Amino acid sequence: MAAAAWAIPGLACAQSYRVEFAGAPNGLGDALKLVSTLAGAKRDYPTTAALRRAARADIEPLENALQAAGYYAGKVSFDVERGEDGAKPKVVFHIDPGPKFHISDYRIAYTDEGDGRPQTLADLDVKADGAADGASLQAVQQKFLSGLWDKGYPAARIIDRRAEAHLGDGVATAVMTFESGPHATFGDIRIDGADETRDDYINALRTWTPGEPFERSKLVTYRDRLAGTGLFGSIDVAPGAPEDDGAAPVLVTLEERKRRTIGVGLSYSTSEGPGARLFFEYRNLFHRGERLNVEMEGSEVRQSLEADLTKPLPRFPGAAFGELNFINETTDAYDARTVEIAGGLSRKWLDDRLETRAGVGFETSSIKVSELRTDASDERTYFLSLPISATWDTEDSLLNPTKGVRAAFSVTPYTGSDSFTQIESTVRTRINFGPDDIFTAAFRGRLGGTIGSTLFGLPANKRFYAGGGASVRGYDYQAIGDLDPEGSPLGGRSVIEGAFEGRVKVTGKIQLAAFLDAGAVSASSFPDFTGDYMMGAGGGVRYFTPVGPIRVDVAVPLDKRETDRGFQLYISLGQSF
Repeated sequence: MAAAAWAIPGLACAQSYRVEFAGAPNGLGDALKLVSTLAGAKRDYPTTAALRRAARADIEPLENALQAAGYYAGKVSFDVERGEDGAKPKVVFHIDPGPKFHISDYRIAYTDEGDGRPQTLADLDVKADGAADGASLQAVQQKFLSGLWDKGYPAARIIDRRAEAHLGDGVATAVMTFESGPHATFGDIRIDGADETRDDYINALRTWTPGEPFERSKLVTYRDRLAGTGLFGSIDVAPGAPEDDGAAPVLVTLEERKRRTIGVGLSYSTSEGPGARLFFEYRNLFHRGERLNVEMEGSEVRQSLEADLTKPLPRFPGAAFGELNFINETTDAYDARTVEIAGGLSRKWLDDRLETRAGVGFETSSIKVSELRTDASDERTYFLSLPISATWDTEDSLLNPTKGVRAAFSVTPYTGSDSFTQIESTVRTRINFGPDDIFTAAFRGRLGGTIGSTLFGLPANKRFYAGGGASVRGYDYQAIGDLDPEGSPLGGRSVIEGAFEGRVKVTGKIQLAAFLDAGAVSASSFPDFTGDYMMGAGGGVRYFTPVGPIRVDVAVPLDKRETDRGFQLYISLGQSF
């Protein structure tokens, strides 16, 4: 193998020198440079004898580096060459790595006494590929230690690791030494730092039953549950030393967040006008994780005051919820004032990725529609509903999701002023590709249908609509589908929407986007997928801020009617989907 050579700057004098490594295996040269005193020295050596002493001192660390890389029979020697005609003297390290060894056996040893402890890698389902370098052996040993923690040995620790080489065969036995400590069960939880949160609530979030064999992985899941409450700024969960009865306490150290949050948001679109949102959140309302959210939202077409209270039920696991909403809508399709009250239960499944909800609601509305409409009426409606839903959510952010999927399906039977059932499904996801995920392809879909009523039997505010900044961009709010003689949307019993958006990062803070949206609203119970779709297209820019991306989109209708504007402008916080 060709020798590598470089000069090490020292003092400006005749005793400056060079260092070469000859025969180093591919990829190992840089590691040898790091452990060589001569290669990294900032000092000068005034004589050849001084250079030889320094080179001789380098032999042992260089051979240790070879062994750490799996070359257990490696040898290092050196020569010091005097410089001719004023050239710098040169130290040449000759590297004879020998064969790269393979681990043929893994032996587990303990420094303390105990029965029934795992004795082989297979006992803890630890896989090893036989690599003999130090990093690979360390990784295998760490996996075994994690396995001990999960088999009821919370105090287990690594003591030593060595390889016994069989030089004639090119193989070695890895000997891994541990102290297991006593076998333990889960003890009580000892809490520090929870001034506003009741201990019984923190205890109820545990992922084990007291007295069962200790598993470190259950502490990780427990910590995730604590983090999921949103109540704590910092969380530390660790096992304590097992006590005489074998029970290991769980030590929980917490730092609570402030309990109240106030926020505001602004938006603008040509279809809905300027909009504002003010929200207030009160966490840990009754000291057991309760969350009260109050939100006021207003635009030219919709004003609302919404309040919801959530009570966690950790052993369910899930929550009870209650909602109270006042909504005023002034759209081209109808004017409506609505009061809603609802309550129910939610439950989390599959590591909290799936949430199911079921409840009961009551609402009443005062509705007024255009006098030119064939379904024109001023009416008061009353409905009792039984909403059921399931939501799968693996997205990583609310305002700027970069990975994951969010899919929801709901079924809501209504009875009262009329009887019907509405079914709706939505899905959104995105795919990242290119260096540093510079490109993003995002997708969104929506399907909805109604069973049990005619189009004009449905109150105007219970019909499906499409169009606007959160729907099919390029069209006015709710404007997709058939219009009455005055140009007002009729709505439908069913809806279908689809959207594609391509995004590309141009700087760390700026992202450009191009999109194509499509949708159709139909009088039939369910979309037939062959109806008249209306499409909008456009582009925009996202400017990333610490709270989320500021989005500016411009869209045009591709199926423009006389009542449609030439373009629409949307400004808001957060990605479109």
